[in-house]
Amino acid sequence: MVIEELSDVHVDFDDLKMKVLDALQLNEDLPASLEFQTSDAKAVLSHIKDSIRYIQAGGGYVTDQSGHLLMIFRKGFWDLPKGKMDPGESISETALREVEEECGVQDLRISSPPFSTFHLYEERGEAILKESVWFRMETHHQELVPQAEEDITQAEWISLPVPITIESRCYASILDVLNHFSEEAQ
Repeated sequence: MVIEELSDVHVDFDDLKMKVLDALQLNEDLPASLEFQTSDAKAVLSHIKDSIRYIQAGGGYVTDQSGHLLMIFRKGFWDLPKGKMDPGESISETALREVEEECGVQDLRISSPPFSTFHLYEERGEAILKESVWFRMETHHQELVPQAEEDITQAEWISLPVPITIESRCYASILDVLNHFSEEAQ
């Protein structure tokens, strides 16, 4: 399904929202990504946020002193630890808390500016736009404790570069995060 390329900020977002909801309802595949070309990206994002339920999450691309990457396995996919922002938290506080809760990691230090990914999904018939704000984090190698109540079955220190067997079982947005931080390190 092709939604459409957007050439300026004057877009019928209600129509776009209906196309996304229709595709979700019919179990059609959505495109892996949408490209917006606009002279006012902030206005486009603001309009999307007003048109579709928007939530923000924070997470971490966490490495230990040996350069191993912390990854989790949840619901059949390899992922990075992240979670929704609680009221009154900053996004960096959310990211640190979620990594600690989901993996039992201590002594985390943020070592990069934030990087965001966005994805659409459906929850109880409602379209949701989720922004995940990612930070590179560092800590010492330690035992990991996966948070079972969040459906995390594994938390592992993975050698870099991430093996293709793991990459092939990651969401597209997680691959974007892996690429972003690996390119940043070069």
